[in-house]
Amino acid sequence: MRLGLIYHQFVPRGGLEGYLIEFAIRLNAAGHELDIVSANIAPEVEAKIKATWHRIPLIQGSPLLRMWQFDRAASQLVGGLPVDATIGFGRTTTQDLHRAGGGCHCVYSDLLPAWKRWNLKNRLELHLEKQLYTSGRTKLFITNSAQVAGQLHATYGTDKSLFRVIHTAVDTDRFRPAQDRASLRAKVCERLRSDATRPVFLFVSLSHRRKGLDVLLDIWPEVDADLWIVGRAPSVRHVRKIRKLGIEKKIRCIAAQSNMTSLYQTADWFLHPTLYDACANTVLQSMASGLPGLISVNDGAIDFLKDGVNGLLLGHPQDAVAVLTTVRRALGMGAAEHAAIGAAARETMLPLTWGAHLSKWLDVMKELKG
Repeated sequence: MRLGLIYHQFVPRGGLEGYLIEFAIRLNAAGHELDIVSANIAPEVEAKIKATWHRIPLIQGSPLLRMWQFDRAASQLVGGLPVDATIGFGRTTTQDLHRAGGGCHCVYSDLLPAWKRWNLKNRLELHLEKQLYTSGRTKLFITNSAQVAGQLHATYGTDKSLFRVIHTAVDTDRFRPAQDRASLRAKVCERLRSDATRPVFLFVSLSHRRKGLDVLLDIWPEVDADLWIVGRAPSVRHVRKIRKLGIEKKIRCIAAQSNMTSLYQTADWFLHPTLYDACANTVLQSMASGLPGLISVNDGAIDFLKDGVNGLLLGHPQDAVAVLTTVRRALGMGAAEHAAIGAAARETMLPLTWGAHLSKWLDVMKELKG
């Protein structure tokens, strides 16, 4: 099959880009031909993917105009591609299939501070999303969770029959429990100057406001455990808050990691009080690593979660008292129950192979062709 992939940048940057690059590589390996429409292509990515590349030159200096220009140019180009199907992954309004990897922007936008919610770039994103789901120029929509499909239907009235849920694939060979966790934990804790005998909660974030760092800092004076903050460095405000609360000794700040495996294998709990996520890769990866999680109901990953079986649910992630109650519930578990939840979390992820993922995509493409 010959497929057209549409996204404004093929660069190794965020979670969506990482997924898209791996998706293209896996399609190549399965024998499919690719045409790729993009504006920004990293040389190392171009070298990895066998494709006919269609570059759209964009004006410089204005993210707003670049977004508008890419959608317009891509919409004019895709109809002439010699492909069996076209798939969009970003703010484009014209393709056969579209994957909503970031979820429903309208729902997310309501969580933004007013100055971000009303700026022109955000308004354009909302306009393009509305066009995508109401114009009829896209035939089917792929979401990575049932929760996102429900949000998009409720927001735009898009027919439920046009949505297909294909959960993100997880590399369970890479993300797996450590063979010798005690030894690994000792090494990692020594490197981080952290006490290996204390419980560790792992929090991963590049957007601390959205991911819920403030509520964690608010409750941490009451928590007898360490909090490892991985990703974006805490802001000056957060650093001051940590000092004011007197919790410096219980906090470790760790730079963003390209390889999270050892941290997943070392921590005791994954802590994710997010305000919004379509289906966070970090949740799936931590579960595959056998790391039990405390997961917000605002993340589409709850498709997989059963409270007390393979994780714990945070039903009110903005409520400090509710989050603290769940953290204490986790700390009160015995070793056997903790191990059972971790094992069940991994077992839940095992069916999410790349082979199964591509098979579901191909089923949708065959359905599209009739």
